[in-house]
Amino acid sequence: MENYYIKNIGQDILASTALLDVIKDPVFLMKKDGDSFKYVYANPAALTLLKMQKIKGCEIEDVLPPELCQQWMTHCRKAQSAQKSIEFTERFQTENGVFIGETAVNPIVDDDGECLHFLAIVRDVTERERKKQDLLETQREMEIERKRLSSLVNNNANPVFEFDQQKRFTTVNKMVLEATGFCKEELLGTSILSLVADHCLEETRLNFDKALAGEPIDFETSIYTKKHQMATFQMNTIPINIEEKVIGVYAIAKTITVQKETERLLFESEQRYKSLFENHPHGIMTFDKAGNLSSINRRIESITGHNLTELGGQQYLSIILDEEAEKVRSHFYKTILERQPVQYELTFRHKKGHLIDLQVINIPIIADSQLVGIHGILTDITAINQAQQALIAAKTELEVFWGNSTDPIFYIDTKGDILKVNPAFEKTFGFTEEEMVTGKGTIIPPHMRHDQINIVERLLTGETVNSHDTIRLTKTGKVLNIISSYSPVRNADKEIIGATIIYKDVTELKIAEKELLKSQEKYKIITESTFDIVTMINLNGTIEYVSPAYETISGYSASDCIGKPLMMNIHPEDEAALTESVASLLKGGKPATLQARFKHKEGHYIWMEVSPTPVLENGELKQVFTISRDITERRKLQEKIERMAFYDHLTGIPNRRTFDDQLAKAVDRSKSTGKKVAVLMLDGHKFKQINDQYGHDAGDAVITEMALRLQSCVHPTATAARLGGDEMGVVLPAIESLEAAEDMAKKILNSFDKPLRFNGSDIKIGASIGIALCPDHSTDEKQLIKSADLALYEAKKLGRDTYQVFVAESV
Repeated sequence: MENYYIKNIGQDILASTALLDVIKDPVFLMKKDGDSFKYVYANPAALTLLKMQKIKGCEIEDVLPPELCQQWMTHCRKAQSAQKSIEFTERFQTENGVFIGETAVNPIVDDDGECLHFLAIVRDVTERERKKQDLLETQREMEIERKRLSSLVNNNANPVFEFDQQKRFTTVNKMVLEATGFCKEELLGTSILSLVADHCLEETRLNFDKALAGEPIDFETSIYTKKHQMATFQMNTIPINIEEKVIGVYAIAKTITVQKETERLLFESEQRYKSLFENHPHGIMTFDKAGNLSSINRRIESITGHNLTELGGQQYLSIILDEEAEKVRSHFYKTILERQPVQYELTFRHKKGHLIDLQVINIPIIADSQLVGIHGILTDITAINQAQQALIAAKTELEVFWGNSTDPIFYIDTKGDILKVNPAFEKTFGFTEEEMVTGKGTIIPPHMRHDQINIVERLLTGETVNSHDTIRLTKTGKVLNIISSYSPVRNADKEIIGATIIYKDVTELKIAEKELLKSQEKYKIITESTFDIVTMINLNGTIEYVSPAYETISGYSASDCIGKPLMMNIHPEDEAALTESVASLLKGGKPATLQARFKHKEGHYIWMEVSPTPVLENGELKQVFTISRDITERRKLQEKIERMAFYDHLTGIPNRRTFDDQLAKAVDRSKSTGKKVAVLMLDGHKFKQINDQYGHDAGDAVITEMALRLQSCVHPTATAARLGGDEMGVVLPAIESLEAAEDMAKKILNSFDKPLRFNGSDIKIGASIGIALCPDHSTDEKQLIKSADLALYEAKKLGRDTYQVFVAESV
């Protein structure tokens, strides 16, 4: 900008302002006024810029914003001091936006050499600066784009390459080298098609031609790596256009080899799930989290008789019994809330009208940590519940224990109703079995009924309740102190069908406990005459006294344990429970009976039922005593009772009850699967002759050996059972044809070829077999067995070691 340095301007500074009025650039004439500056003149362009009509006489701080005012004053002072023009660039916000000006402040020196006036000329460079800034911004953006493209190519996690019109590599990034195994020199200049797998070659060539014609293409292709391995990619092509001409193509290749394999595995997994869902032996219902039924498998229709349409939507709850509907809702929302499997039972009305018992397991469906629905697994347990009555049929086998026990014993079902009591029960309480079974008698005080309900609920979860201290009433109203033990009874499928309860009348013992503080001698008489072990323990957990029964039961003398810790011979796995029980008493807790293993002096463990009880003097805990009873035989007997109901006592293989149950289930499944079921009936040869010639022990040995060989022949899904004497049977479920049953018969007969060596004699084992098929010969279980028996009869007429298949003409 021109330097307007004015000297000796004279007295009338405003004489030349007429000339300044025609200048298009804003011009200001200012005069120093103390520490500030005052406007003396401004041309029309300046007034337009400031949007003011009059400026003369205004201080600079009254016109300009503070920051801009300070800038002007600083430059004016510099011009005054240096007595030369000062140039600077200023930015000024106007109504039309930012104004950028190049300003020259020119000092005016008078005749005395003083500088009191300043002429400022502002040149509008707003547009120039804007264009300059736009140019810089464009250059910067171009550089960023260049670097971005370079970074995109070189740092891309996917292989990126460029090829020319001849489909030759021109650039590649490091991911291309990693994906193909080739080095850069081996790829540049070579045709990309040289790597493409034969089955993808034609399609890939066509897609690259489209890209070279300017059309972006997405497609899949496979190439051979340097190691001759197949790799699959999702290819995205981007034509490179320069002046409307395609000079090459960028290609971004996403490796999808693993994805393709994952998709294949996912498809296989879905097929496996679908197969498992459709063919699962239990019924499966799938609900969304709102409770809407979305799918069922074939077994659901087999169990309930209803199809998906009949069960779908709100109709599902409409066919649930009214008294069961709230239970179904409650367990459904419990599964959603807790996100854990929930199991319960309900009664359901079959489509045909009859009631069935179902066991339901709600299983939450969780995907990506989100609950999206629920699987309901349904099992028909009607037959299992009916088997509760079958357990009572084992009465004769339990008679020794049941009839001669001095303690009351009784059996309840899963609802808590009494089904059977032993003689000691009738003697203790005065009620007959009929009175208890029909509900005419009750031994539970009204205020303790809730306690009994709670115990039944615990039993249904599989819990054993030991040494439960309670009160019961006799028929005459006498109050008895009872220590009770509840053990769940399970069937062969490990399902709970009831419970066995043993009562110990400790009324006299309770009285003795109260008299204990009055007479130590009475205490000794009680403890030393009882068959149970009485142990006195101090507050440090040290044994101070044991009753004589201690040596009888454990083998240790009193001197072996007095002064020793209570836990010295307790099994390590049971020590924590007993310690916690005693510690709870010391803290004022209630007594709790538990079962624990105790090491006998001879080295083996025996089961003891231990009841810790506090000894109080004037309300203060002084000692703890325990009453312990040897329940080893009771536990063994309980296990034996559970097994006797469904297994043959001589051979150990399933009995007739199990055989009938498995046959019924196999026939039921065949109706939905379309597969066959075979029944094989077997009779041994000359069994009476073996008994007469070698004795009954030999006969038992032959039956046992036949059972072992028979069971070794059948596969795990089949059932081999002893039906009585030397009569045995086999259920072959889900077979494809008669040939499978005949092959099994041949295998069984071959297994009997080798004689049994018994007491120095070789005893020949032989058998005849009859075969009947479902549905070929019948779909009724009893008729199938009858048909197989008729075929067995025909086989026996032919001689030993043969089999016959039932034919209708043989009826």
